[in-house]
Amino acid sequence: MKFDCKEISISDEELGCQVSFSENEDLGSETENMTVNEIMESTGRYLLIQRSYPEDDFESDYYYYETHDENLCGVLDDFEISLQRNCFELKLPIEKIYISLKPTEKEYAELKRVLPILTLEKGKLIINE
Repeated sequence: MKFDCKEISISDEELGCQVSFSENEDLGSETENMTVNEIMESTGRYLLIQRSYPEDDFESDYYYYETHDENLCGVLDDFEISLQRNCFELKLPIEKIYISLKPTEKEYAELKRVLPILTLEKGKLIINE
């Protein structure tokens, strides 16, 4: 899968962190008068990667990914992430997802900060300046 990213969303909070890439910009209040199908179509292609932290001692971290393709989502176990200024790659055993990027300096710095958290103990991370 390949697409051009127009919006990057990054969060790192108490219960986990996530990064998402979308080929469409956030529609904000424009979705107010749209049907569910119109909203789903307007989202376009996307990739969400998430790591949730356990709430109890007997739980472990949960690594998850999701795309617009319902066949490409689930638990992240064996994966490699590669980041360059102009592209992001997620290599899975079943698929390679390539996303072209044009991040701001702030977005790129935040990606470089959060991606090591997202891959800790599970995946491989390569950051090429």
